[in-house]
Amino acid sequence: MSETNLAFPDKGSPAIERSLFQRLRSRLDSWRIETRLKRRKNNVAAISPLGSGMRPLQNTDIPLIFLTRNSVNFLPSFLSHYRKIGVTRFLCIDDNSSDATRDILLQQPDVDLFKSPLRYGEADRGKLWRHELLKLYGINRWYLNVDCDEYFIYDNCEEEPLPELIANLELKGIRHCPAPMIDLYPSGPLSSAVFDGSSEIMPWKIADMFDASGYRMSADNRFMSLTGGPRGRILKEHVELMKYPLLYVETTMAFASSIHKPLPFYRNFSPIYGSLLHFKFFSDALLFAQAAVADAQYYGGSHVYKNVVDVLGAEENVSLIGPDSIRFRDSRQFTELGLFARP
Repeated sequence: MSETNLAFPDKGSPAIERSLFQRLRSRLDSWRIETRLKRRKNNVAAISPLGSGMRPLQNTDIPLIFLTRNSVNFLPSFLSHYRKIGVTRFLCIDDNSSDATRDILLQQPDVDLFKSPLRYGEADRGKLWRHELLKLYGINRWYLNVDCDEYFIYDNCEEEPLPELIANLELKGIRHCPAPMIDLYPSGPLSSAVFDGSSEIMPWKIADMFDASGYRMSADNRFMSLTGGPRGRILKEHVELMKYPLLYVETTMAFASSIHKPLPFYRNFSPIYGSLLHFKFFSDALLFAQAAVADAQYYGGSHVYKNVVDVLGAEENVSLIGPDSIRFRDSRQFTELGLFARP
C-alpha cells in the first residue's frame, strides 16, 4: 500500500496516483467479484414493504438508502438534514426495531419502509438488503447510501443542493464520491452530551468537536483507506473511516465487496469532495456499544464495540478531547482545512 498523511492535505484533496497496471487490476477484480456473486444461489435477502409500500422513483429523484435499528434519537435531524440538501426519497430497511422507529418512518410521505425476516448480520451486514433495493428501484442513477448516524456534507452544502454537486462530479467524470467519516464528540465529558431526538437540533450542536489532523491514508487495487481520528487516538483501533456514500450505481451488486469498497473498484480513486459527519459519542455511547455487543450482528464479532465498552467503561467522565481537537463550524471550514475540496 502506498501511504500519505492526510493531516492537512493540499487543496484539491488527495487522489492517490495509480499505475496503469493498478488500474487494470482494479477493473479485473471488479469483474471477478461481480461474476462470482451473480452465480451464488443464496445471494438474496427477502424484504417486504410496510405502510404504503414501494413507489417507483422519478428521473428527477435523489434517493437515499439507509438501514436503521432503534434510531429515534437520530431520525428528526437525519431526515431534516438530507431533505435540506436535496434528497427527495428515502429507502429504508428497518432491522427489527423495538422502539418507535417504525412508527416515525411510516408517518413520512417521502420514506419507503421495508422489513426483513433476516437480521443485519444474516443479510451479510446489510449488503444483501441494499442489493434488493437496487433491484427494486433500478440502477444507472445516483444514490446516497449512509447510516442513520452519518450526515453527508460538501463545500457550501448549506446553500448548494445535491444536484449541483452531482452535476459538477459528472463534468469531471466522477461516479464514486469518496467521503471520510469524521467522528464528532463533545467538548466536555461524554456523560454531559445528551442527544435524544426530541427536536430537529443537529447533532453537531451537541457533539461539536473533531480531530482536524492525525489521519493516515492509503490505497490498494480496490479502494482508498483512511484511519485515525479519536477512535485511533483513544480506542487504539484502526477503524476504516473511508466510505463512498454518493454513487452513480451501475450494477445491483454495487455494495457486494463492502460499503467501504463499492463496485466497480476502478471508480474508487477520485479526489475527496465530501465527508460524513459521524456521531457515535453522546451520553449513551457506552449503553449503545453494550447493546451492539449483545446483539452480535456486527463485523468481527463486534470487536470494535467491545473495545468501546472497555475504554468508556473504565472511566466515569470520559472525554475525547485531544491536541488536534477543534470546534465544528460549517462545511466551508472543512474546505479551508483541506479535509475536502470544492469540485
